[in-house]
Amino acid sequence: MQGQNSIFKYKSNSDLIEAHRRQYYIIQYITVEFFIICALGLYIYISLKLWYLVALIGTATLLGLGNLYLLIRSKNTLFCGHVITLIIFLTVLIANYLVRGIGATFSVWFYIIPVLSVALVGRSGLYVYSILVFLIIVGCRIVSIPPYYSIPDTYLSVIEWVNHLFAFVIIATTLDSLMRESKRYEQLLYNRNYSLQLEKDKYHYLACFDELTDLPNRQYFKFNLEAIVASLSHQHCVTIFFMDLDNLKHINDHWGHDAGDYLLAETARRLRGCFREADFIARLGGDEFTAIVVHSRGEKISEVITKRIKHAFKQVFKFKNKDFYSSISIGLATYPDDTQSIEELMMLADRAMYLAKMQRDEINSMRPRKIKG
Repeated sequence: MQGQNSIFKYKSNSDLIEAHRRQYYIIQYITVEFFIICALGLYIYISLKLWYLVALIGTATLLGLGNLYLLIRSKNTLFCGHVITLIIFLTVLIANYLVRGIGATFSVWFYIIPVLSVALVGRSGLYVYSILVFLIIVGCRIVSIPPYYSIPDTYLSVIEWVNHLFAFVIIATTLDSLMRESKRYEQLLYNRNYSLQLEKDKYHYLACFDELTDLPNRQYFKFNLEAIVASLSHQHCVTIFFMDLDNLKHINDHWGHDAGDYLLAETARRLRGCFREADFIARLGGDEFTAIVVHSRGEKISEVITKRIKHAFKQVFKFKNKDFYSSISIGLATYPDDTQSIEELMMLADRAMYLAKMQRDEINSMRPRKIKG
């Protein structure tokens, strides 16, 4: 009883999953085409006064209307797909008997049934109705029953021509419906994949980047540092910069957190201008920034970048109507010259930055080799 209620229970379009949605529209398309063919068939058979055929096609039309109503109401594509396929199959079978009888010749519509079953039901429909059609074709060679109507050859040739025309039209329109729905489904998949990629990029950004400065965060910095060190050639070194703003807390306390946020964002902008495009800059959190610089052995690029940073942070910061300065302390450590351990490399750079900060000059930088001992 519960299964029957699920068939007749009304469901909205939102209840359809996408695979059933495609089937839903294809069943509608083919059912409407079936009604059009039935209407033309009724006109022909009424003209020829073949009343049993008129009754057959009229009954098939009414059953098709009922099935279409059930489809719209319940959205049960599997059940309604089987029903409309069975209606078409039985209509073709009975019409073939009335016009041709059972014998060596049979209607071209029997070849259409497997095509329709694929569109209306799917692979299971192809198997079921192909077997039924196969049995009928084989049976027509074994059993011989004369047709109910004795139709003149002239009218029979007209009916045959009309059947071939209708069969061609329904095959063409069915394939068009399948292609149209497939194209719509492909577009839907593309849109969904695009949305998923946007979500993936969003979560990647939130997981790996600092929203305020738009710089990579601590987690991304450590991951990238490990990857760079692992792929480093013997001719190159890696120098990491640990940088700390000296008076962010003072700015926050006296000018407000908006001014502090501006200072952090402006610091990120100035640091981008000091490092090379290939260098990796990140914000570790709070007022701490870092950078990874890959360079050849003996190259003085670290000293050049340090001078750029010192010059950049001697410039005034302008926030609304407020002008203020903020110094920065820099600590450097180089792999593999100072250490061959990533953890120790970060510790040395952090210690160098801390000691540079303790000097309390305007802008300080220090390397671990200057503080050992």
